Amino acid sequence: RDAQESRGLGDVYKRQGNASMEDFTEEQANEAIVKGVTTKKEIRAAFGSPIESTFTDGGLAIWKYQYDDTSAFTPETVGSVILTFGLAGTKARGTRNELVILFDENDIVKQFNMSNSPIEAGTGVF
Repeated sequence: RDAQESRGLGDVYKRQGNASMEDFTEEQANEAIVKGVTTKKEIRAAFGSPIESTFTDGGLAIWKYQYDDTSAFTPETVGSVILTFGLAGTKARGTRNELVILFDENDIVKQFNMSNSPIEAGTGVF
C-alpha cells in the first residue's frame, strides 16, 4: 500500500507515502473511525501498515499514516526549474494527508486526527 512515484523533473516532484491516504479526507476519517469502537486490526485492514509506529511514555501505540503529493506544477515551481535549469534547485508545492491514531491498552482507537494541509518541498537554494 505504499506508493512512490516520481513526477516531473527530479525527485522533488513526487507522490509518496501510504497510498490509502491519497484522497482521504477529514470527513472520511470521521466516518470510518469511531473512538472507543474501531480496533487496531480494523485500522490495519482499512489502511495497511502505518508509515510510522511509536509509543507514548505510558506504552500506548501511536500509528501514523501519511501521503504527500508534491507533483503539482505551478508558475513558481515551473519557473524555478526553467530559470535555473534545475542547477540551483527546484521547488514543489502540494498536499499532505496525515492520519495519526492513538490506541488504548486494548488496541481500540482512543484518539485520532486527520489533516489535509498544503506543503512545500524543494532542493538547493529554493
